[in-house]
Amino acid sequence: MNSQKKILKELLRKDKKLGPILDNSKKCPFLQKPIIKEEILFYELAQSIVGQQISAKVADVIWNRLISETKNKKKFLIFISQSNLKWARKQGLSSRKHEYIKTIAKKIISKKLSLESVKSLNDADAKDFLSSLKGVGPWTSEMFLMFAYKRLDIFSIGDIALRRAVSEIYDVSKDDQKQIVSIADRWTPYRSIVCWYLWEHLGV
Repeated sequence: MNSQKKILKELLRKDKKLGPILDNSKKCPFLQKPIIKEEILFYELAQSIVGQQISAKVADVIWNRLISETKNKKKFLIFISQSNLKWARKQGLSSRKHEYIKTIAKKIISKKLSLESVKSLNDADAKDFLSSLKGVGPWTSEMFLMFAYKRLDIFSIGDIALRRAVSEIYDVSKDDQKQIVSIADRWTPYRSIVCWYLWEHLGV
């Protein structure tokens, strides 16, 4: 039995309502080993910032425009650090989000900031560190820890899609954050994995 099967079996034992959600034929990317390199971590963080407060489809369109300018993640980091607002607006990126990702890129290149340093932090300290960066709030920190660092026990109460999925499956109000957090606590230490399957279930 592989690790994914073991984890899904454990989750089902803890919460039978996850039965229709946990599809073992879909491989959860959070079970892969993270690649801890500044340019790769920046790429993931920038993508999370771009996706703030807009639909996943719109975010994908803008993101694909941004990355089409460069051939690899190292060049993307350098490119963004030198990019101008006129170009960013042409791609559909807001001036504020452009400022956030450009500032972070410049700090990484000048070695004033290390995203690799998150490796040594626990989840709570990592969220605090990331949230200290301008433009990075709780949701962005949580997405980064899931997608870049493959942290397995993160739940994002600020994610509207996750709240909607829990609301549908457990028949609770999507605005009852306390109840939703309580439900998600059942999935510890694999809350991130359940999040991924919930997004897959919704098709977002």
